[in-house]
Amino acid sequence: MEIITLSPTGFASNCFILHSAGEAFVIDPAISEKRIIARLADEGLTLKGILLTHGHFDHIWRAQELRNATGAPLYVHESDAEMLTDSKKNAYATFTGGSFTICEADGLLREGDVLTLGDERITVLHTPGHTKGSVCYDTGEILITGDTLFAQGFGRYDLYGGDLKALKGSLQRLLELASTENRWIYCGHGENSTLRAATDMIKYYF
Repeated sequence: MEIITLSPTGFASNCFILHSAGEAFVIDPAISEKRIIARLADEGLTLKGILLTHGHFDHIWRAQELRNATGAPLYVHESDAEMLTDSKKNAYATFTGGSFTICEADGLLREGDVLTLGDERITVLHTPGHTKGSVCYDTGEILITGDTLFAQGFGRYDLYGGDLKALKGSLQRLLELASTENRWIYCGHGENSTLRAATDMIKYYF
């Protein structure tokens, strides 16, 4: 499994292309769909689907345009499905006072779901707290953490669906994972790190 990071633009949200055996998932399409499609073409990749780590507007910004242009299905955790079609819940209204919604998801994800690229597997880890339906995508070597865990911290919990108790539980789960297995993490904002290095930064919260 390999990952490509597409550097962020206006909202400073990272976009990733996860790929194996010529197939790809785009994760959090926060940048121009034209740029994403061009990179897929350059790499000779077929887009299998669009995965969201959560439903905030800065991570779903071009999801509908990418789906419309490619026909690829869009997936989000079932607990964040409502955010895609509600400007208040996806925080766009909170930050701008305006309206922004996208199409409903084509598929809803749950804890433990397994996605495949070629013969490789991606496991969905439900890590609520930043939002009700925040997830991490775990390949066994790579963990895409969205806004649950950053290289030097974690996501806020004061917007719709945020829950400090749930976030602490999710971070504790990642701490426990780091105690037995390490992997590279790719975050919703900022630089990548390793799971152990990132969880070391948050141990004092527990």
